[in-house]
Amino acid sequence: MVLTPQTNSSKQWIAPTFCTAAVILLIACMPLGRPLTTGITIIVVALLIAGLLINRVTDTVRLRHLPLLIAFAIASAASSWLSPYAETSMRRGASGFLLMLVFPAAQIMASNARAMTCVRRAALGAIVLCAIDIAWQFAFGRSLLLGIPEPIDHSRYTGSLANANEVGFVALLLPISLIDSTRARERWIRMGAILCACFSLLLASSRASLAGMFVGANLRSWLGTRRFLKWSVLIAVAIGAFAWLADLGSFRARLEQSLRPQQEMRLQTWCIAWSAFLEQPLIGQGPAVFFEVNEASRTAPHAQGWETPPGGMPWVHNVPLELLTERGVIGAAVFVALACMIVRDLRRGLQTARTRAWSRALAASLATFAAMSLLDLSLLKDWCSVCLWLTCGFAASSAREDSEESQGATRDSMTQP
Repeated sequence: MVLTPQTNSSKQWIAPTFCTAAVILLIACMPLGRPLTTGITIIVVALLIAGLLINRVTDTVRLRHLPLLIAFAIASAASSWLSPYAETSMRRGASGFLLMLVFPAAQIMASNARAMTCVRRAALGAIVLCAIDIAWQFAFGRSLLLGIPEPIDHSRYTGSLANANEVGFVALLLPISLIDSTRARERWIRMGAILCACFSLLLASSRASLAGMFVGANLRSWLGTRRFLKWSVLIAVAIGAFAWLADLGSFRARLEQSLRPQQEMRLQTWCIAWSAFLEQPLIGQGPAVFFEVNEASRTAPHAQGWETPPGGMPWVHNVPLELLTERGVIGAAVFVALACMIVRDLRRGLQTARTRAWSRALAASLATFAAMSLLDLSLLKDWCSVCLWLTCGFAASSAREDSEESQGATRDSMTQP
């Protein structure tokens, strides 16, 4: 259960309402697996800006870590402006810059219990809808939402998602969408959500998503009762054996490919990214331009370049290396500083009984992101940015509530005779 205060002032619900509407619209687009259209982007940004301005006027929530977020945005914009592919970087990375507004918006939403409930239910609905869409494609050969046919090789079913790894949003949103309650009906809902998530990931055969979900579940258990830790390996083996025997998606082929890392295309991609980082270590090549960097390497002489698929690689498949390659040491350092502050916020949230359960869920989501970021993910993807900034904003809010509660207790003790 999320323990956030329900505001009483007639004005203090306005800012969370605008922010919640924007975030729900973003989450609703995730099962479609398509970049945000211009119209949706304008609506979302307008709602986010309106929420932030209203919060400023009504003084509903005191936002945390905005200087670091602004510094990261400035560093990213400078890298884009000075990039050899400046026009492409500015155009392609525009939505990523704008979606940073989700970070302060999440802090505003966390001040209102009703807003948090709406966001959590929207996340749960997106997970279930994605699972239904993938199951429909698996059963009938065509997705339910957009009518996309099943893959030609009859494996890695993705529903309406553009790529099998896009199903990763399921693993990222699952921890914050689960309902922590002892009531039987909500326990069944929670179990159903977990089964839907596992089913989606197995049919899509996304190795990064499966690994991230495993890491997040174990961390959440370690911070809680630790009962799941005894069974986590056994559960993983059992699910893997079932997927192998039932030949779900391309699970067999993906597992066999993982056992031959020398053939993994990501290794060559990482070599290209590292070489590009060494060319411009301070400011990087510019956000969202790795496709151009990769193509430039492909056209280089074989002794200098690296062989990658003809279709190109739009992202690095490693977020830390992507930050260094595209934003340089400066942008990556600011991002690390912001990440350290979020980790500190989570630690404070875990130390308080009032926010402990919610902080465990947030820690699991961020651990899932960290694990997946080593194999896939990219700030170029809109859904990745939304999941990251949304979870970080909630984490910052949990520390704020802890601080406010402590201050209130101090004031009460000082006024007692």
